[in-house]
Amino acid sequence: MTKRHDLCGMAPLLPEHHADLFPYFNGQSNPLCGYSLGALIIWKTHVYYPAFAMDESDVIVARLFPSKPDQDYLILPVPKGIDRSPERLATLCRTHGIPRISFVHEAYLETWGRDAVERLFTVKEQTDYEDYVYKKEDLAELKGNKFSKKRNLINQFLREYVEKGRVKVEAITEENRDECKAFLAYWWSLKPPEAHTDEDGLGEKVACTHGLDLMGSLQGLRGILLRVDGEVKAFGMATDLTCDMADFNFEKADPGIKGLYQFFDRQCARMLFPGTSLINKECDMDDPGLRHAKRSYHPHLRFKSYTLELNP
Repeated sequence: MTKRHDLCGMAPLLPEHHADLFPYFNGQSNPLCGYSLGALIIWKTHVYYPAFAMDESDVIVARLFPSKPDQDYLILPVPKGIDRSPERLATLCRTHGIPRISFVHEAYLETWGRDAVERLFTVKEQTDYEDYVYKKEDLAELKGNKFSKKRNLINQFLREYVEKGRVKVEAITEENRDECKAFLAYWWSLKPPEAHTDEDGLGEKVACTHGLDLMGSLQGLRGILLRVDGEVKAFGMATDLTCDMADFNFEKADPGIKGLYQFFDRQCARMLFPGTSLINKECDMDDPGLRHAKRSYHPHLRFKSYTLELNP
């Protein structure tokens, strides 16, 4: 049986491709989280998988849905997608048999003009996929009145746990990643029943597990965990994105421990992003609780995503 990627003239994007493709992604300027090479590799789930091809001096990446090919999409070519005219993008869609380009930054529409793009594509905003971007300094220091509630919660956690020697923070490694998987299973068990059948949520769980499996072997992927009384109670993972921005891919913390999330989020900002000034915390997936949490940290920027659907 012919594989979906073969029909599209592509190959599966695997961890072993990272070294060869990294030069194309290193220095790319698209700020959307979907353009992190590490994240693209990690996000292989039970429903979809990443594939790629080379075209001129760009990498062409797709997310393919074997059982639902009408949901397949490309992203803008890396690193010079913004330089490609709408006509060239349309040709790319026809070449690979995928009539859709998703996670298009609004800078592309501004560069080429919406009217020119809409002569070939139907443009739709991806309302569930607006990225939240923060200054690292804000998350690492939490200065000012706007973060006073966060600091109060952290102080409570410090008194109850840190000052009593009950907390340890360490890097995620091949030796301790299974403990993170066990905590992920526990964290997931706390979700309401409907979440266990939600395709997006299940996809995130699979991708998070895949990321933990790749810890220690995938270049640029790094993570930390936090123990309380010896047990893993939080972990986070990050990958590279642009020269001044990194992607905060996953962050999980035990909701039953007061102040833990706020303390751990600050630790992640301090430890996982040494060479960048901006942190992309990705989107809220139209989840009201997640939206409230992301907005409560006062994002510095928010980036919209668009889908370009090739006109018949």
